[in-house]
Amino acid sequence: MNKLSTLGAPKALAAVVSLFFLWGFITCMNDILIPHLKGLFELNYLQAMLIQFAFFGAYFVGSLVYFLVSYFHRDPIAMMGYKGGMISGLVVAGIGCALFYPAEITARYDMFLTALFVLGLGFTLLQISTNPYVAILGRPDHASARLNLAQGFNSLGTTLAPIIGGILFFGVAIESAVPSAVDTHTPYLVFALLFLVLAVIIWRTDLPEIQSETVAKTRLGALEFPQLRLGILAIFFYVGAEVGIGSLLINFLKTDSVAGFSEQVGKNYLALYWGGA
Repeated sequence: MNKLSTLGAPKALAAVVSLFFLWGFITCMNDILIPHLKGLFELNYLQAMLIQFAFFGAYFVGSLVYFLVSYFHRDPIAMMGYKGGMISGLVVAGIGCALFYPAEITARYDMFLTALFVLGLGFTLLQISTNPYVAILGRPDHASARLNLAQGFNSLGTTLAPIIGGILFFGVAIESAVPSAVDTHTPYLVFALLFLVLAVIIWRTDLPEIQSETVAKTRLGALEFPQLRLGILAIFFYVGAEVGIGSLLINFLKTDSVAGFSEQVGKNYLALYWGGA
């Protein structure tokens, strides 16, 4: 691993940590979209949960394609670098956010799902490039501390998203007599612009180029380790439970037999849930 200057690493870390905050924020916005689009399109719960299926399904599809390309050809990050991976992820995520505009103009639910799938693909590229970059950006014995710091900002984004997103969506809905008048695309167009601005910032930021140490290659690579295989299974169930609770919490609290809270009140409990998690 290349040695980093004492000035370069903190600056690079700050730039990358901002990405963790932003994708945590927008990921949690799905929990606001579910009750919002459920009411807008008069969906049942199965149809409404396709929002998370499309978004997190992109993680699986994107990761699987990345693995196959790496296995049969070459690791894409090795070809374009961590910086290139971050920029690519930001651009794809920006395109996904921009697709919310035609989705709302055409009033088609499948277009919203397509936009979320593209957004999820962008976040997949960000996850693949930023997590290992943070881990190797500095002293190896401080890798876990850097990852915890970055994930802490990611959690801050998930905590703030329900409050801000709830004001953007549910606050307007209360004042409007026509639910279809609720503006869904404007916040995501702002996110799209923000992603593109961040892509330019990352492009212009002098991020240290890091080469991974050469390791002995096996047929399955890291999958040879049982800890990783079991970890994949564990995180599958954990994320399913975590996301499932957050996705349905507002609708659950809205039920008269449970609490009868409005979406405006429910979003505050959603923020407490993600903050606690």
